[in-house]
Amino acid sequence: MNSNITARIEKGQRYSDIISDRAKHLIIAAKQDGVLHDLDDTASESGEVELINIYSDDGLKILRHSTAHLLANAIVDLYPGAKPNTSNEDSDVFYYDFDMPPISVDDFPKIEEKMREIASKNLKIEKIRQDKNAMLEIFKDNPYKIDKINENLKDGEISNIYRQGNYIEFCRGPHVPSTGYIKAFKLLSVASTNYEGDINKQKMVRIYGTSFPDQKMLKDFLQRREEAMKRDHRKIGQEMDLFLFDERAPGFPFYTPNGAIIRNELINYMRELNEKNGWEDVWTPHAYRDIIWKESGHYDKYKNDMFLFKLSNGDDYGLKPMNCPGHIAIYQRSVHSYREMPIKYSEAGTVYRYEKSGEMGGLTRPRAFTIDDGHGFLRPDQIFDEVSSLIKIIPDVFRTIMGESEISYDLSTIDKSNPQNYLLSYICRDCGEKFEMRAASGVLKCPKCGSTNLEVDFSMWDNATDNLRSALEDLNLKYKENPGDAAFYGPKIDIHVKDALGRFWQLSTIQLDFFMPINFDLTYVDSDGKKSRPVILHRAIYGSYERFIAILLEHFNGKMPTWLSPVQTYVVPVSENYNDYASYVHSELVKNHIRSKLDLSGNTISKKIKLIRPMRVSYIIVVGEKEKISNTVSVRNRKDKTRSYNLQDFISKITMEIKNRSIDQLF
Repeated sequence: MNSNITARIEKGQRYSDIISDRAKHLIIAAKQDGVLHDLDDTASESGEVELINIYSDDGLKILRHSTAHLLANAIVDLYPGAKPNTSNEDSDVFYYDFDMPPISVDDFPKIEEKMREIASKNLKIEKIRQDKNAMLEIFKDNPYKIDKINENLKDGEISNIYRQGNYIEFCRGPHVPSTGYIKAFKLLSVASTNYEGDINKQKMVRIYGTSFPDQKMLKDFLQRREEAMKRDHRKIGQEMDLFLFDERAPGFPFYTPNGAIIRNELINYMRELNEKNGWEDVWTPHAYRDIIWKESGHYDKYKNDMFLFKLSNGDDYGLKPMNCPGHIAIYQRSVHSYREMPIKYSEAGTVYRYEKSGEMGGLTRPRAFTIDDGHGFLRPDQIFDEVSSLIKIIPDVFRTIMGESEISYDLSTIDKSNPQNYLLSYICRDCGEKFEMRAASGVLKCPKCGSTNLEVDFSMWDNATDNLRSALEDLNLKYKENPGDAAFYGPKIDIHVKDALGRFWQLSTIQLDFFMPINFDLTYVDSDGKKSRPVILHRAIYGSYERFIAILLEHFNGKMPTWLSPVQTYVVPVSENYNDYASYVHSELVKNHIRSKLDLSGNTISKKIKLIRPMRVSYIIVVGEKEKISNTVSVRNRKDKTRSYNLQDFISKITMEIKNRSIDQLF
């Protein structure tokens, strides 16, 4: 149902012409050479084309983009004077920002009704090519569209606008062929934001929604979303007393003793894995003089998202947005031989990014977060082995922590039709000089003779990409290849993991980097005694600890595996007569490094258990006369099943459960 169709197209032929009548209700766009097209577009070259099914990943994204336009159409019809700004699609949802009077969810039925009315007209969504001057005239009453046009188009440049009925939009496209394809949608929430995320600029209304090809998929999504809201990590974190956010440090998480336990257990597990696989632990500072960020390129890219400050002596500093320059500084402390390679550093490194106030969201998007960061300095011939090693480790990590979970792989590669977007090697046709440069960084010319008669050399990228692809295929892993999604400094593999609510999360990244070694002039001495350039492998398995903890809390609904549980046992005497035995049991558990709590309060046993429930304790241990006489414990698990154990036998079994990092409880 969700499979795209591969077909042959001839130059000058419209993509819509090669769709069979049977598939026309499902095919909404076409992809040729990695570029998405509207069905009314004509092919510029003959060749193979992928016809995009509305149920596919690309199809769903296009559908939601078109639904965002449908929302904007309804808003300008219902609220005269409202000015659309911009939309975005992320995962299962979309949003659109408007300069308009504030609204609430109570207004959604009226807006949705208008959207259904427009969709039912089956209006053709028509792409129109216009030059910049014409667009500026068309959108003269909307300053936000004027800004977008000026930012994206040069004078005289031609681009797209889309029209459906009375509504027009400056947009990259593509779109579904008509509004009739938009059948199942729902507005979800409304928030306040600011233009370009700047609190000093115009306030905006942000409306979130979702869209699916059919009502059943929408219904399933809304049910999952309702369950996800019940499992919101912020709610669970409060109930379990794990972390907090304080207005005296907005966006910076504070971990309580309970939250620090989970964080530290994950860090310790990662340290074990790193040690076992040859990654050496390092530590790097949190603040640097800004010269390092200018050298790395982060200053130009992240300056507006960094915490920058000036000292009294005039020196400019910045909190680190990335850990890699620090690891590079450690690499640079000495000359390295090819025999030492690979050199691999790892760190639970905290980084800082100035997220706008309207974009922060609990642990999933804070202003400070810690990455299980790793940087390998490799010879080019070591790429395959190191990538293969990581790809073997990563599934085991997530099975250990999350249980049997579906895992998917994305390979992001270069778009060779746009070499100006990447760091590449060039060969001078006049003098034969080979050099590396990102085309967009300045005038592209030979550093030796000044010639602009250059040939692009893709060999470095091709070799790296072939190694990533081979590592995936050698392990018989299915993967999706995304041409054009590579970072400008190298190809990468992203690994996604499915949680208990059916959501895929992008967690691990294996990223090759040709850019930093050039920027910092990194070298090693090769087998011929000459200086050679290493490749940097950026690696994160969890991603950030904050985001991963949020995912785990929602995946388990707070009922973490015992090794991660802040409170592993909770000892409760049935009455004050057994406080001494309860205290003895508790002390024996603590002596054996089991995280235990003891309740000797005067509350009834039922009230004690009720009060502890939100903490999602692994085991509740109840002791009374029988247990005291027999030196046993009555153990209740999270499913409210009870079993009696000899105390030392229970300690032995729970110790093994913790040591083995078991997903399942003893019983």
